[in-house]
Amino acid sequence: MNFNWKSALLASALLAAGSVPAAAGVLYNQPYDGIGNLYASQNDIGGQGNFATVYDNFTLGGSSIINDVAWTGGYFNPPSQGTITQFTLTFWADNAGQPGGSLASFIIPGTADETLLGGLIYTYDAAVAFAAAAGTKYWLSVEPDMGFPPQWGWATSAVGDGVAYQDFFGARNNLGVDMAFTLSGTSGVPEPVSFSLAGIGLGLVGLAAWKRRKQGA
Repeated sequence: MNFNWKSALLASALLAAGSVPAAAGVLYNQPYDGIGNLYASQNDIGGQGNFATVYDNFTLGGSSIINDVAWTGGYFNPPSQGTITQFTLTFWADNAGQPGGSLASFIIPGTADETLLGGLIYTYDAAVAFAAAAGTKYWLSVEPDMGFPPQWGWATSAVGDGVAYQDFFGARNNLGVDMAFTLSGTSGVPEPVSFSLAGIGLGLVGLAAWKRRKQGA
């Protein structure tokens, strides 16, 4: 039986081409609704500690690498700008429809490119590196380190499933809203099986080359 090395080479090339990630872009978007509602999420470095954390969920249609998170928030109680020293962005697993265990956490020094949007509402942006599997529900939390008063809150979005949670002094509540954030990165990241198949194809090409050398000898 003759080994068709040209076919093996073509198969390997096709598999390798199928493993190339798609171009970077927006993966998920819940835009700010413009209302100005804010839900407290803050680590009070003045003494009360991490008294409030807000979580919102997302699910991506394809396996992706999230490399940027943008979000909207602002100040209240009183409505005056505070001094943020850093942000903590955390990705959480899902546990029966609520935030579960922590999967990855990113410390963003400074104000995360805080930019005034209007009133006391600001936009923020930070680089991360989180691998998200297709069709899997995750949760995102955003917390600034900032002395109280004032409070910092995550702003709401009109897009989503109407489910977000807040831990407030140890008590967890479903807020019944969605939070404003955007995830960007690279979609179409190949699954491990794709790399395995590509490796098989390359192995077949190597075998064909070895057979040719043997026949030549």
